Amino acid sequence: MSKVIYGVNAVLEALNSHPELIEEIWLSKINLSGKKFQILEKAKKLEIPLKIISKPNLKPPKVPPEANTQGVVAYISEFSYAELEDIVKNWEDKKETPLVVILDQIEDPQNVGSIIRSADAGGVHGIVIPKLRSCDINETVIKVSSGSAFNIPIAKVNNLKYAISFFKEKNLWIVGLTHKTDLSIYELDLKQPLAIILGNEGRGIRKTILEKCDFLAKIPMRGKIESLNVSVAGAIAIFEILRQRYYI
Repeated sequence: MSKVIYGVNAVLEALNSHPELIEEIWLSKINLSGKKFQILEKAKKLEIPLKIISKPNLKPPKVPPEANTQGVVAYISEFSYAELEDIVKNWEDKKETPLVVILDQIEDPQNVGSIIRSADAGGVHGIVIPKLRSCDINETVIKVSSGSAFNIPIAKVNNLKYAISFFKEKNLWIVGLTHKTDLSIYELDLKQPLAIILGNEGRGIRKTILEKCDFLAKIPMRGKIESLNVSVAGAIAIFEILRQRYYI
């Protein structure tokens, strides 16, 4: 069954990274310039079916009534998940120190999309999500990620503990981000090969997953609030790793 994605950046990233997934594109001819014109030209070159509409804000089938499409809508086939081996290949091809993000039952598509966008910006080599009790890579995730979901390998696995063991065998250290520790993430050496685990919005990381971690680390806070949104915490962790690896 086709999925719908919309917005200039999301559709352009899909065209650049996975054009084979795109079944059809709808474009408003209003302000058909810049990135919208790039989409038009790429779609023509790739012989992707196009519909040019005179209305400024498209409302084709499956698009939510409240959606701001920016005049660009694409229908895509099911999202193409990667394998764990694809994540390994990504860091090997780039000859970089591995960095993987593992999401333990994160359910809000806004959070998943934001994490993917931060991971893409921070040079993460892959993301792992579980098949059960977790948000899939759906239309909302793709939109919130601004198309970053097409730029980074995302694997969906039956068992997160298996994935953790897989990365341990590849000599990655596993870091669980949790408040259940006194160790600050700023005290850790994050230049080594890493997989960082982010937990569910309410429950955090499951006990069985915490037990598989080599280190537990928290983001220290000085205000009255006791916790951060998981996507914010993930972004802070990713960019602290980036800082330690490349900017000190």
